[in-house]
Amino acid sequence: MTYSKNIPAIFSFLLPKPHKLDSPHVVLALGLAGISLGQALQHGDGFLNASSLFYLTLALIFLGWGLFAVPAFGQSFFSRIAFPILLLGLVLQIYQLTFTYVGDYQFLSLLPTLWQLRLLVLVAGGFALLSLAPQKWVPSASRNGLTLLALTVNGLAGVWVIQQAPTPFIDVFVYHQNSGWALAHGIDPYSLTTANIYGDLGKYGYGAELFQGDVLNISNPYPPLSIYISSLGYFMGGDIRYSHLFVFILSCALIAFLHPGRGTKLAAYVFLFTPKSLYVIEQSWTEPIVVFLLVVVVYAYLHRSRWLEILVGLFFASKQYLLFAFPLVLMIFQIQTPFFRWFRRMSIIALTALLVTAPLALWNINSFLWNVGEAQWYQPFRLDALSYLSAYARVSGTEPTSLIAFAALAFALYLSWRNLPRTIEGFAAAFAFSMAIFFAFNKQAFCNYYFLVIGTISCTWAVIQSKEPFEELKESPVSTY
Repeated sequence: MTYSKNIPAIFSFLLPKPHKLDSPHVVLALGLAGISLGQALQHGDGFLNASSLFYLTLALIFLGWGLFAVPAFGQSFFSRIAFPILLLGLVLQIYQLTFTYVGDYQFLSLLPTLWQLRLLVLVAGGFALLSLAPQKWVPSASRNGLTLLALTVNGLAGVWVIQQAPTPFIDVFVYHQNSGWALAHGIDPYSLTTANIYGDLGKYGYGAELFQGDVLNISNPYPPLSIYISSLGYFMGGDIRYSHLFVFILSCALIAFLHPGRGTKLAAYVFLFTPKSLYVIEQSWTEPIVVFLLVVVVYAYLHRSRWLEILVGLFFASKQYLLFAFPLVLMIFQIQTPFFRWFRRMSIIALTALLVTAPLALWNINSFLWNVGEAQWYQPFRLDALSYLSAYARVSGTEPTSLIAFAALAFALYLSWRNLPRTIEGFAAAFAFSMAIFFAFNKQAFCNYYFLVIGTISCTWAVIQSKEPFEELKESPVSTY
């Protein structure tokens, strides 16, 4: 893409100046950002407190440093220290997931058997760490098997959580279980009403417009694609969370095997052993679906799949807030000549999103628009959200406008467009940064939203490692990364 040389110098800041994400400090920064964000969730379950806000700020600093700063020196130093530092972070996460996991209130009655979950996570962590050992300790041929064992055992830990907490106290679970039941009985899932399980506290979490007497007049605020995928778990095992667990483990597997080296496996494990990963599965949030579709898009791009446009369409159809990040699609499908070729690609993306949404949307268009669209605007400002707006509101006693989140997102999109490469790793990095900024300045931001950012960071890190495998060119004792 060419730009006019006659543009006045005063407007030169508008011109893109993308740089490659191939410096060793980028991997270190991304890894530290993912680990820091995991600590933010660990220290507050995704809610606002001083510790969680500190780690969120740290994560944003690392993201900004890795994506937009290009150190003039020290790259060999970063190359040597990255792997051991991030490995220590992974060890911390495995410890936290093993010994500090606190789930739903139902787990209070399960303390005598909690050792079973801890043993599973510890064994999975052991397999993961063994697969990251140097080649002189563990042959390269054994690493893939150890990775598969780590993924499998961690999946069994997820199954244990689902079975031991069959009815988590959260509205998302009710939404999706009801939707699965409705689809199984030929009923429009958007036509239902939902019980207010929170009692009087529900008035704090929902806007007054969402109440109809003592029940909620919303049935499922998620797009049809999320309902389809979640309902598969309901059809197969009676619980929608089996779908979420499956796509979570599969996402980690795809990240781990983007490249045969240790770098991509470490990236996958940082996501797999995020301290609140099992909590996200237990609470039935749908962000694992979004991460999975993003990872599939990345995988398809790297393997030159003819289904790429369709997969991108599915990705953007999986959650409403993804539409705000749609401009980033230009980083992987740049405007080109002949224009018809680019227009055809965009049309396939839009048509895919439309076709996957239409069956449920057209069943009762008014119910669909209310649940997925209009009802979202009535969600109240949450003082417990892990965001700078909520922190400001607590200190000042003044509720800031929600438009700040969109202004912050616009700025993040601009920074990404100007500085990041027009490649799949540039797209993933821009998405991670833009969503992190958007959530950090939003009226509602909780564990599930930042879980999505962690998964995207790990995916970006793995893509960079697969293209620039500088972590272990010869596995020499000096050049560990």
